[in-house]
Amino acid sequence: MERITQLARLSVLRAWGFSGLAILMVMMGTASDLAASFFFGASGALAVSAAMTVYGLTYHRRRRVEDTEVWIMLAEQERPARPVARMLIVTAMRDQLLDKAYWSVRLALGLFAVSIVLLLVSDRA
Repeated sequence: MERITQLARLSVLRAWGFSGLAILMVMMGTASDLAASFFFGASGALAVSAAMTVYGLTYHRRRRVEDTEVWIMLAEQERPARPVARMLIVTAMRDQLLDKAYWSVRLALGLFAVSIVLLLVSDRA
């Protein structure tokens, strides 16, 4: 179970990292307006959070456990029986997806707060 959890964490963190890289590129592209840059970053993080939440809540609907990234990363001798593997992989992936969705919401709130502060500061200047 621990190995499956580690691989699920790796799989979700990899996807989360690539989405974060895309959000960072958008933020860098709009860096001339810092408030807008942070707003776009927050919006992107919120979109990632929504996508991960939906995917996490519907992950149990996957038909074949053999098509999951976790199953592919498991060595042949580490793979449990398919019915057990399905239960373990679905649970691990759901937990990791929802956990990273929570991280994304917290990041979005922080970026929104910075955006609002920058808007307030720029209005005073």
